[in-house]
Amino acid sequence: MAIQVGSGSQVQMGKEDTYGTSVSGSTVINFTSESIKLSVDKKDEGNLISSVSPTARDLMSAKVEGSVSYILRPDSAGFLFKAAMGGTDTVTQNTPATGAHKHSIGLVAANGTLPSYTLIVDRKVAVKKYSGVKIDNFQLDAKAGDYVKGSFTIKGKDESNGTTAVIAATTTKSFKCLGGSLTLGGTTYDINGATVKIANKLQDVPQTYASGLYNPEPIHGMREITLDFDIPYDSNIETLRDTNLTTEVALATAVLTLQSPSMITGTTPYKVVFTMNNVAVTDISANVGGTGIISAKVSGIALAIGSTAPAIVEVYDGTSAAY
Repeated sequence: MAIQVGSGSQVQMGKEDTYGTSVSGSTVINFTSESIKLSVDKKDEGNLISSVSPTARDLMSAKVEGSVSYILRPDSAGFLFKAAMGGTDTVTQNTPATGAHKHSIGLVAANGTLPSYTLIVDRKVAVKKYSGVKIDNFQLDAKAGDYVKGSFTIKGKDESNGTTAVIAATTTKSFKCLGGSLTLGGTTYDINGATVKIANKLQDVPQTYASGLYNPEPIHGMREITLDFDIPYDSNIETLRDTNLTTEVALATAVLTLQSPSMITGTTPYKVVFTMNNVAVTDISANVGGTGIISAKVSGIALAIGSTAPAIVEVYDGTSAAY
């Protein structure tokens, strides 16, 4: 028996034109693990005719769920944010320098539809293709002294055999927290790490006669965008507590900036700027746990107030086309 190892495996994704109609992979996800699987429901009739055990198990439904853990790289950053947020990608070309392009991606409207994707996993013994994939939960972890990592969970329609596309290898370096920054309400906080979560709250649409084995296209619920960050405890945290935690009125804008050591062109680095508007601070904790440094943890949630979008991401890269 040939023993297989994870090295050399691949996860690719391609954007579908029609939900559930599979396409070839267009982007390689810089992944570290995956748990995508097909789950089926098999039932027996329950009849009592001359049988000491069920007479058959008939396939009644099938669905795909799971997660992918990744390290954020410039060649897939815009693609992943588009999949997670779903809004229109507005491209400003040659910004901030010739050859660099800014992609501004917001949340899809409440009555809009999240885009669907085909996800291809090469597990070496077999290549599996999952169509009708939508991102349910997206998480970004940016810890000082480390790469920018994260994970996303998906809901998908079906599984079939597939093939991986030939996609040219990239030389760009993954995003790191070196050179990053976080501002909240215009004040810069020298943090240890931050976590951004986008919950699309996908809801399964019940199986129908016409849908066959599979559920119809899932729909998103009311989105939830949250920010958590850790920071050494100081007077700024007490000011934040007094002005934002203990009041319903004082809302802030949070801006998390991350960048790659690689350059798009000249001295212009690949960069991600994630902005959360109308952030209500929901929790601040700062407790003494021993003789060491006292750390504080701050949590907030972006709100939809007036016409201001609760969240938008700007991805600076060398891709001129919209994601």
